[in-house]
Amino acid sequence: MPSGVIVVTGGGTGIGAATVRVLRAQGFDVVATGRRETPLATLTQECGCLAFVGDVADPADNVRLARFVDDLQVPLVGLVNAAGIMLAHTVAETTLEEWGRVLSVNLTGAFDVTRNLLPALRVAGGAVVMVSSVAADRVPTGAASYAVAKAGLVMLGNVIALEEGRGERPVRCNIVNPGWTRTEMADAEMDELGEVIGLSREAAYQEVAKLVPLGRPARADEVASVIAFLLSDAASYVNGATVSIDGGHRLVDVGVVPIDYVVTPRG
Repeated sequence: MPSGVIVVTGGGTGIGAATVRVLRAQGFDVVATGRRETPLATLTQECGCLAFVGDVADPADNVRLARFVDDLQVPLVGLVNAAGIMLAHTVAETTLEEWGRVLSVNLTGAFDVTRNLLPALRVAGGAVVMVSSVAADRVPTGAASYAVAKAGLVMLGNVIALEEGRGERPVRCNIVNPGWTRTEMADAEMDELGEVIGLSREAAYQEVAKLVPLGRPARADEVASVIAFLLSDAASYVNGATVSIDGGHRLVDVGVVPIDYVVTPRG
């Protein structure tokens, strides 16, 4: 059985929860963190993880998290920064408060959690994975703050990979960029899209995946399996990598889309 604990932020739902399940199945002790107690309690009953209720946007909670991990007296071998929120607004529509909220969770929260846990990660020679998005390098429509935060998360991961990759027990850091993935957050987005264009949730998922070469959204466990690999000894020489988990989304040249598809403007 693996020896050590892994912290997963945003661990109550979505990709975070899927990662907790995969890591527990591999025998790791896992601390799942999140703002809502109920999903964490459900996950704890399901797979036996430890739960920590806290908001990554709250510096005091991140200090408490570091103390909680220290009190376990188990080596900290991994950290997954999966906490995130999304507000669907353009730059012109986004208020300063909304901008700050998205960055405080998606980017500053990941920075602060990592900063607080780095001393323990250095002792164990652990690994960090940042859960970014295809939105980090492919501009989405009407999600300005989300895209900027996710792009910043990629660079934060690269900086950590460089700064912490040296030493007797280096801390590796890698990034994953998922495309559309079936999660609670994406379900809500599909419901909203479906209401606008008159489609069911399932039909909306099919619509957004039309140009994806694999023709479907990812399952959360597919993303989680890649995260688990990047944390593992099998990836011991992988550092500063950005792994796209997008079914080939990034390969599509928008300039030739009309050759293969009928594109109908919505408005």
